[in-house]
Parts: sequence; structure tokens; C-alpha cells
Amino acid sequence: MSASSSTLQWVHCAFDEMTPLQVHDLLRLRQQIFIIEQECIFPEIDGLDPLCQHVLGLLDGKVVAAARIVAPGIDPDHSAQGQHPAIGRVVASPDLRGQGIGRKLMLQAIASCHDTFAGRGIFLNAQLYLKNFYEALGFMQFGEAFYEDGIAHISMLRSPDSRQDQLH
Repeated sequence: MSASSSTLQWVHCAFDEMTPLQVHDLLRLRQQIFIIEQECIFPEIDGLDPLCQHVLGLLDGKVVAAARIVAPGIDPDHSAQGQHPAIGRVVASPDLRGQGIGRKLMLQAIASCHDTFAGRGIFLNAQLYLKNFYEALGFMQFGEAFYEDGIAHISMLRSPDSRQDQLH
């Protein structure tokens, strides 16, 4: 599969604005990556999706990339997130790896946060091996590494002063 052979369409929506097929594709993609590929048994369907905004990358109508945006104060498990929106559940199809889809997805999610939560920083918990990827997008680590569901993570924050138009 190649994003260059078809046009990747970006959709920003609330959970209840997704079609049933989009919900299916989203949950299947996240299950494929977070549970099966990463061999991590955790409650992927955690009850937050209906409360979040979502960014979907669609290729020929199928969800191939996604992220969710959690409004400040929604997720009690991330107290540092209380004052900032958070980007989470960032995922792209393995078939599209190496094509820059992850970066494009994050740029879409950052833009959505700027539009909805102007003037606020953006929080995320990143898998440690992706630290450089997120730093290139303006996120900075704070605190020590920790394990979540058996995988090393770090907390990161993107300053409200970071400008998306500086990311090329």
C-alpha cells in the first residue's frame, strides 16, 4: 500500500461523527498495532474515545492513520495533562511506514490542538524509542522515563509558543 498511489484524506471529527465502518477500522488498526504487534495486553477501549476529538487518515475510505485529542482535564490517569490537551493513540498502518505518514498525522493533530485550544501547550506520553521523532515536532521531555503496560514511555510537552508553521 502506498499513500502516493492514492490521496490520503484527513478527517477531524468527534467520535460520534465517525461512520460505523470508520469506528471499526480505527479500533482494528489500534488493536493490530498496540495489542498484537507490540504484544501488550491492555484495555485499549478505555472509555475515552467518545469524549475525544479524532484525526483520521483515510486511504480509499479506510482508516490507515489516527490520533485522538483529549481535552484538558478529561483523562484522570494523566494528571500532568490536566491543564493541556493531550494527543494520544497515535497509530499508522504498518503498510505505510517509511512514507512520512506519522509526521503528517502529528502535524494534523497539532493543528487541531492549536485550533481548539489556542494558547495552550500540548501533552503526550510517548514511547521512549520515539523521543527524537516527537522532539523534531517541538515536544520536550519532562520527568523521568516510566513503564506503562510494560513499555518504556516519557511524558512530553509542546510549548504553546512552538509554532506549527516552523515545522517543515
